[in-house]
Amino acid sequence: MDRLVLFDIDKTLLVGSTVHYTALKNALSEVYGIKNPQPVKNMQGMTDLKIICETLLQENINLKTIKSGLDQCMEIMYLKYKHALQKQDLKVLEGVKELLENLQRAGIPMGLVTGNMEAIAWLKLEKVGLNKYFNFGGFGDKIIKRSGLVKNAIKTSEETLGKLDNRKIFLIGDTPRDIIGGQKVGVRTIGVATGDFSEEELAKVGADFIVSDLKDSERLLKIIMEFK
Repeated sequence: MDRLVLFDIDKTLLVGSTVHYTALKNALSEVYGIKNPQPVKNMQGMTDLKIICETLLQENINLKTIKSGLDQCMEIMYLKYKHALQKQDLKVLEGVKELLENLQRAGIPMGLVTGNMEAIAWLKLEKVGLNKYFNFGGFGDKIIKRSGLVKNAIKTSEETLGKLDNRKIFLIGDTPRDIIGGQKVGVRTIGVATGDFSEEELAKVGADFIVSDLKDSERLLKIIMEFK
């Protein structure tokens, strides 16, 4: 199959991950001594690494200090999220499982492009039973820019799939950052208005295709299979 579909996670595949940010804040408190940090503006679509760095820079923590504590911060964040997840209900968005099943039946490989750190991304998907559809991706614990996530996901996919034409790779996400990140790498973008941004806002940043949700899997399959 010469196609590949890459999915964002939060508010694209599932909702309900509010304890993720709480785990991040608590990790910042333990590692850097920052209590109740000011939230970064317009975080939607940011990588975990970028949110951590931007938050600490706002608190006047220098880059050397930030870098020295990153590994510990990520580990604590993961452990706190894992503990909190036991008490949290994540919900798969309507149409998602049907779409993933249909893509799998069609032999179309699927990957992830998410701002989540990798360990947390897999925890979320395992919690809701979606991990079986994915084997690779670009994750937000090592990469700052969204376009870097896309590049990394493609690079990882090509280890098993071989070289792909970026014009036959489809990125599905709910934020302008998803769309812009895909555009910078030259993949096709599908904006889905299941998050904080409307169809109009996703159109404004130039998504190739826009859907209100992922329930119309027949239309989405047609887009993915027939677009040249």
